[in-house]
Amino acid sequence: MGVDINPAMVDRSRERAAREKLTGLVEFKTADAQDLPFPDETFDAVITESVTAFPEDKALAVQEYARVTKTGGFVALNESTCLKTPVPPEVVAWASQDLGANVKPHTADEWETLLMGAGLKDIILEVSPISTQKESRGILERYGLGGLLQTLARSFSLYLKNPNYREFVKSVRQDGLTPRT
Repeated sequence: MGVDINPAMVDRSRERAAREKLTGLVEFKTADAQDLPFPDETFDAVITESVTAFPEDKALAVQEYARVTKTGGFVALNESTCLKTPVPPEVVAWASQDLGANVKPHTADEWETLLMGAGLKDIILEVSPISTQKESRGILERYGLGGLLQTLARSFSLYLKNPNYREFVKSVRQDGLTPRT
């Protein structure tokens, strides 16, 4: 079962499932992570990637993941995590402007607090730095050259129009993660 709040992403998932000849094995729904349309204890596992950073009420979303997961099941989040504590205000400003008003980069401790608040136990946190080159390669593989070029064009446009974004970009090392000190 795949879920996304954006109907276009659900359509895209259905198209990919058809291409991969998996149509009979998977199902997709348009739904909000803060209000999942499933009964309690429906799934053995709930896995999210780049989802939980976006809802307005992140705690509610994580509670929903826990609610629809069977007792003894697993909840896994793959989310961007800020390595600096506290999160620098310019990073918060960039994320909310470029990625969406509800996006606030969380530290590992903040993610752990959300998971514990949902009643999850045996929490394992693994923070792994990412490479801008690998991320770009992944975008190219997932969305094709057109998708990569759109991403680069949006970033370049924002760079040209927004002095705060320019300062943020200048302060970031080549790996895209750690502001220079």
